[in-house]
Amino acid sequence: MPHHDFDHLLCLTGATILAGDDLRVVEGAALTLQGERILSLGAPVPGAPQLDLTGKLLCPMFVDAHTHVGDTGAKELGVGLSHAASVIPPDGLKHRFLRSVAPDQLMQMMRVGLIDMLQSGVIACADFREQGLSGVQALRQAAAGLPIRVVILGRMDETVDVAEMERQAHALLSMADGLGVRDVEAYPPELLAHLRRRYPDRLFAVHAAESAAAQAASVQATGRTQVARVLDWRPDLLVHLVHATPDDLAALAAAGAYGVACPRSNGILGVGLPDLARWRRHGLRFALGTDNVMFVAPDMLREMDFASRLGRGLAQDPTAVDHHLILRAATIEGARALKLDKQIGSLAPGKEASFLVFDLERPHLRYQHDPVSAIVHRASLADIAAIYVRGAPLHIWLSRAQTVA
Repeated sequence: MPHHDFDHLLCLTGATILAGDDLRVVEGAALTLQGERILSLGAPVPGAPQLDLTGKLLCPMFVDAHTHVGDTGAKELGVGLSHAASVIPPDGLKHRFLRSVAPDQLMQMMRVGLIDMLQSGVIACADFREQGLSGVQALRQAAAGLPIRVVILGRMDETVDVAEMERQAHALLSMADGLGVRDVEAYPPELLAHLRRRYPDRLFAVHAAESAAAQAASVQATGRTQVARVLDWRPDLLVHLVHATPDDLAALAAAGAYGVACPRSNGILGVGLPDLARWRRHGLRFALGTDNVMFVAPDMLREMDFASRLGRGLAQDPTAVDHHLILRAATIEGARALKLDKQIGSLAPGKEASFLVFDLERPHLRYQHDPVSAIVHRASLADIAAIYVRGAPLHIWLSRAQTVA
């Protein structure tokens, strides 16, 4: 029998568990934690301390695959404005706000945004970070001591010449996790292709086909869609794809790229809505994101609920989008898209012990007959009885983090 250090073991019994990458529903098994990781899922480890979680459901924490945490301090300022007036540089509301805030104040605002994500059940996010190298450094500082994994995707100044863009890109990619490209028009494609070859292990992401106007302008100017053009430099993630054509979706699936859907953000900005049933038909792997904090709370429960209903409603087919697919998009598929799936995204031996404990005895979860559907369509943050991050309750992490801030 293997030796275990029982001082660091905890065996959670009695709960329903959404287990493995397929999020299968497991009843009556025990989840045993050893330190920050999952030791086993199955029979209880003999002699290990036990915690009875009867009436609870264990779900992996969420991965928010597209965020802009820099505008946390501008909540609700741009509601009712157009996409261009809200977020397009240099004079969109978001960028004017970012220029107006002192660096220390902005860092504290971003830290609040990251804590909001953690308390909403998000263990990792991919952030398109504005403001160049200083923006990347500020977000690193904001995240210091917090247990959330922040995948920082920086961006160069779009107004400088190509030589300066490249210089900035090398500086960014020495510190950031990748590039978050605003639009296909932002940088020369030859530069991006060069950077892609030079930094194969970095994450390259881009907004694409978000608005009908941008897609139409691309076709008129070049004879090609935005998606077709960005595929020239092989990005890993394409965000929004609201106006992607069937050929675009097929090409993305063939290229092995990920789509990231942010339907609540697309809706509030009035740019349209992603057709997730069409994404599914064309075999496009996708994750979910919440986009700009100024417009959308980083609440993946609300994002999943909206995405599931939207996909079925646009298709006029209740079978067009499956709630298992939606939950995977918010967990394991997001982790895969961000290349974090060996650590997070599902509950399996060897992975981080980061999970949500839902209370199935709360009134609107009681009597449910499908726990996956209940999480996607019915659960709220009020139904989360506890959040465990790397084997410890979230409140312990946040208490420690106060000494770092």
